[in-house]
Amino acid sequence: MRDFTMVTFGGSGSLLACRLIDILGLRGVLVPPDPGNVSAFGLLTVDVRSDYVRTHVARHADLDLDAIAAGYAELEAQAADALTREGFAEQRFQRTADLRYFGQAFEVRVPAPAGPVDAEFAERVVEAFHDAHERLYGYCYRDDPRHAVEWVNLRVTGVGPIQRPVLPERPPGDGNPERARIGTRRVRFDDWADTPIYARDRLAPGDVLQGPAVIEEFGATIPLHPGFTARIDAYGNVHLAGEEA
Repeated sequence: MRDFTMVTFGGSGSLLACRLIDILGLRGVLVPPDPGNVSAFGLLTVDVRSDYVRTHVARHADLDLDAIAAGYAELEAQAADALTREGFAEQRFQRTADLRYFGQAFEVRVPAPAGPVDAEFAERVVEAFHDAHERLYGYCYRDDPRHAVEWVNLRVTGVGPIQRPVLPERPPGDGNPERARIGTRRVRFDDWADTPIYARDRLAPGDVLQGPAVIEEFGATIPLHPGFTARIDAYGNVHLAGEEA
């Protein structure tokens, strides 16, 4: 877990950030500006997607490649029509397929390559299925002909790319975070402590705070426990880390 940085979101997402660093052995936690709005921001800055699926149950050994090709072509046409009606001149399409071993009640979704639907296409999909099944469940039947592979669903995702906003970098501060201090109050971490309180909107890139401290903003609070450090980056994100990071 120490290879990863956790990102918190929501008004309460950062309340337990320091505890999670300890419990999960994280490298650190990143708290974005206005964390309560992260989900809405993400919704407005991702490409538009339209997903289409068609059931096509067939054993791999009996696969009708013409039917598979026709199925994908019709799904891509549906996706293209939806994106065109939404005003997207640029369009991308991603094929996937749901496969399983015959007799199983669950499927594994794998990528299906673009291009002609031929024998090579089908073998690449099946190989991807064996690989994915082994990653997920620790085994596969790649070399056991007693376990037939069964195709279940064909899927196409139509993607309408949007122009994403460019996040501006903020001007660096003077290195003294005390400009952001708005008071002191008693806060209980493991013990009670007189704790400085900082206004997040007054902190600047390059500022570093040592716990104990509390960083407040509209809609969210970051308790910085003793022994932890908070660093502000060029985009206003707060990076929390423990003593060993």
